[in-house]
Amino acid sequence: MDVDGRLKERVEIEPELPVLRPSWSTLGSVGPAMIVTVAGLILAYSVPALEFARPWNPGDPVPFWNLLGRPFEEPAPVEEAENIEAIEAVAQEVLAAEPPKPPIDRAPQEVIELDEGEKLPPYVARAGDDAEVVQRIELFEGDELDRFFTALAHSDAGVADAITRVVHWGDSAIGVDGIPGAIRQRMQARFGDSGHGFHLMAQPNSSYRHREVEFSHNDSWRKCFIIFKCSDDGRYGLGGTTFRSRGGAESSFRPHQERSGGKVSRFDVWYAAQPKGGAFTVRVDGGERDRISTAADEIEDRWHTIELEDGDHKLEVRAAGEGTVRLYGVTMERSQPGVVWDGLAQIGAFTNRMLELDAEHLKAQLGHRQPDLAVFMFGGNDMQRKIKMATYEAEYREVIRHVVGARPEMDCLVMAPLDHGERVGARMGSKPVVSRMVAAQRAAAKAEGCAFFDTWSAMGGEGSAGRWFHRKPRLISGDLSHATSKGHQVIGELFYRALVHAYVRYRTGGTDEASSGSDTDGTDGTDGTDGTDGTDGTDGDVKAQAPGDVAAKVDDLPTIDEGAAQVDDRPDSAAAGSEGAAAKAEKRPANEVEGTPALGAGPTRADENHSDEGGGDATP
Repeated sequence: MDVDGRLKERVEIEPELPVLRPSWSTLGSVGPAMIVTVAGLILAYSVPALEFARPWNPGDPVPFWNLLGRPFEEPAPVEEAENIEAIEAVAQEVLAAEPPKPPIDRAPQEVIELDEGEKLPPYVARAGDDAEVVQRIELFEGDELDRFFTALAHSDAGVADAITRVVHWGDSAIGVDGIPGAIRQRMQARFGDSGHGFHLMAQPNSSYRHREVEFSHNDSWRKCFIIFKCSDDGRYGLGGTTFRSRGGAESSFRPHQERSGGKVSRFDVWYAAQPKGGAFTVRVDGGERDRISTAADEIEDRWHTIELEDGDHKLEVRAAGEGTVRLYGVTMERSQPGVVWDGLAQIGAFTNRMLELDAEHLKAQLGHRQPDLAVFMFGGNDMQRKIKMATYEAEYREVIRHVVGARPEMDCLVMAPLDHGERVGARMGSKPVVSRMVAAQRAAAKAEGCAFFDTWSAMGGEGSAGRWFHRKPRLISGDLSHATSKGHQVIGELFYRALVHAYVRYRTGGTDEASSGSDTDGTDGTDGTDGTDGTDGTDGDVKAQAPGDVAAKVDDLPTIDEGAAQVDDRPDSAAAGSEGAAAKAEKRPANEVEGTPALGAGPTRADENHSDEGGGDATP
């Protein structure tokens, strides 16, 4: 070794490798390939028919933007960032949770009977009632949902036969029953499972699906879907589609055993009796077929009711000839207290298609269904129309008057559309029409005495479609307009929390600075939105429900029979309903709950139908 301890062995150092430089022969082999690639790109962008071969198109995300471009984007304002973080926290909570389980049935001892004059038990908080609310339901006068909450309070308390029904219309945003289904699961887990509700006789298109129902049909029904305005008499049924057959068409319905409570104790078959009407048969659990004639002197809505012991049952409906039958759908319910949330998707519909429903027909349909709340969620398709927002607002108001005028006893709520995004270079922003449409819908809801839920702001407002698309898992699909199945769950949770929050405040007399969940200044109506003034924010318009103003103090809640005489104080026609919220405020008594229709008020179902146990036809 050397004196400093290093090894004496000689270490051979490998010679330096030569630097490889491209030769003309190498360029000669690679160059043609590069030329062919460049020529192909030029050809793809020059010939419209070769658009499919273009690696990038204007409006597509810029390649590698997440790596190269994000540092140059401006950060969101602090308040907006905090709201986005709150929404993301809800999304993570929902996505991390186990899939919703079917609601647990009430034990028999939990169902109570109330005598006339007896008050409801006090409100009892349940797990999740105090969950953080990102976007609240806007109550402009404070009483827009009083009657619905009164019905819900009876279901919550477990009062016998207290079923709270909701009809939820909308466009493709609710097409696969995603958002209504997410709301239904949560409401039934909290307030009780009273069944799935309404289902069409067949699919009007492939996007109509209810995951909670085992459903099949043989594709032999002739259908008339409301978006095509194909019915001269306006009788489309509650779900917006009428189905005809001279024989052979059939459908079957059964509550899904894993995705729902899996039980039913009542089937209602919705149909039209008419001159020269044919017959259809019904069969339960593979038993004997019962035959129902639809012949009548004039056309009228009818229902065939089948009462069963609560359990797993399958209903089969078949057109049996003797003429043409005309059916609408089937409802599946249970006899226990709880909630039924009907998903009534009008896929592809403009908002104004609801006006195609004949007024008397709609009155009969809602009269039989007896809903406590109507929810509207339209606007996605209307964004494609060249229409001033003042005109659209007037259309929406007319739709609300048309529907609520057919059943003045029910409350109403407008859900704003989902964010609709567009790609502008490297960014994904909201289409400019979205904010203007939300403002118009808010104005229409306020004018007609409805509550309002700003779905767009609940998603995060401007640019939310892009954020929902980029997160993993995605919450919105590639068209930046329709939520994914996981997005449905998040939206359902956001809405459910807002609804329960408002319900708890109603029951307890709670007070906040405002009922609106958004502190934004709203959106000015621009580009021809004259007539929507007053929609630029909710300052001062959304009233808090101070304890002295709340009708639902525990001691003031009505009994089953209380307040029935006040039902007629609401407008009894679409024309009368045009006075909107002001008319409702004038017609209601000082104690709001006394004006709430009692559960069971009005004609009973026994008056409208009779069970198939008697073997006869159901007549209205």
